[in-house]
Amino acid sequence: MGVLDRIFGRKKEKKPPSKHYTEKDNMGMRQETISQVEAYWISRGVHQKFDPFVLYVFDRESDAREALLELECIQIAQDTGKLICTETLIFGHYRRDDGKYEAIVAGEDLTHELWKDAKNSFGKHGGKRKNDKEPEVRTAPTPKAEVSTPGKVFFVREDRTVRMGQVMLYRIHKGPDAASAKAFLQENPVTRPFYYIVVETPEGNYVRDIEGIYKE
Repeated sequence: MGVLDRIFGRKKEKKPPSKHYTEKDNMGMRQETISQVEAYWISRGVHQKFDPFVLYVFDRESDAREALLELECIQIAQDTGKLICTETLIFGHYRRDDGKYEAIVAGEDLTHELWKDAKNSFGKHGGKRKNDKEPEVRTAPTPKAEVSTPGKVFFVREDRTVRMGQVMLYRIHKGPDAASAKAFLQENPVTRPFYYIVVETPEGNYVRDIEGIYKE
């Protein structure tokens, strides 16, 4: 850290990750196209459920990518070269029709601290605020060891619905907690569209589809 950094209290740049991350470590839902993002907002509008988010506009794709990578939960998958998220969040960057790029971090699990970090990082890398929604400041729970038990997740039923002529298949499961649900979903990738694995828990419902993992 240089002299000016020490004087003004600037943070050091994020160091390269010590862990070897791969695509399997992705816990979020990556947004890479404008159509994916539009589908996300439409689904939230249908359910009248608008999660906290940060959304900024960038002139260059590289700036959007670097802004995301400064966040602790965003890493690079060594096997694909794509960004991954170690939290159950909506994330990513994509090109708009006008040639500019947007970067987003969103989701029910977006903490107030990460919301602030994202706003700071996006602004630092030249982004211009498009919109955001501030999450509630939650009282920190009593620390406890988070032990995942994916083996305790069990199948309940299979639901089918038809939307616009397309059959949507939902495999419903139940699990003891969020950690177990996430671990189970990580072990069960989805490779075809309109197929959803749902794990209902006392801490909320977690879902995996072809795009990734998210919390309902």
